Amino acid sequence: MSAAKNIEKNALLRWIDKISNICSSIGVYMIIFVAVVLTYEAIARYVFHAPTRWTQDVSTIMQIWLTYLGMAYVLRDGSMIRITAVLAVAPRWLVFILELLALLIILSFSILAVYKGLEMMQDSIRLGRRQPTMLALPNWISELAIIIGFGLLILQTLAEIVRLPFRGPPSFSIDGEVVIAQDEKNSITTSQEQS
Repeated sequence: MSAAKNIEKNALLRWIDKISNICSSIGVYMIIFVAVVLTYEAIARYVFHAPTRWTQDVSTIMQIWLTYLGMAYVLRDGSMIRITAVLAVAPRWLVFILELLALLIILSFSILAVYKGLEMMQDSIRLGRRQPTMLALPNWISELAIIIGFGLLILQTLAEIVRLPFRGPPSFSIDGEVVIAQDEKNSITTSQEQS
């Protein structure tokens, strides 16, 4: 059995992937909820001339949460935005170094975001900050999404750093699309089925 397949069976890495998958699923349901709520608001406002007080606040908070909850899954899936003009023609060792550098930058920024997010949320709780909207919800509700989202991104980034030497960096075509080797596709599919 190859080292790449062995690393995919690691319980800790599978646990991190499972959390990312669960959070992305929660995000999908949040998108559906936001769509339903905004449709309800449009009908209530324009058909019945009875707008609601809560739909804008709730849908905005849901959009914030779904964005941050989805970051770890997007990294795991390899769907983060990349500039691939150089990567498609670069030697494999350079792509490996650049991938590691990108992961280290994501990790550093995520740690900073969690630290600053904690400071901001603590200030909001201490000062009793509220949103300047109809419901005047506490600010910490949306600030907590930053901490949890970037915390999940830290875990997923660490998992991807551990996987990198075993799986190697992604390959890119001249068109800029990620090219996944067949054995890696099978490995990813197997690991997702086991989750």
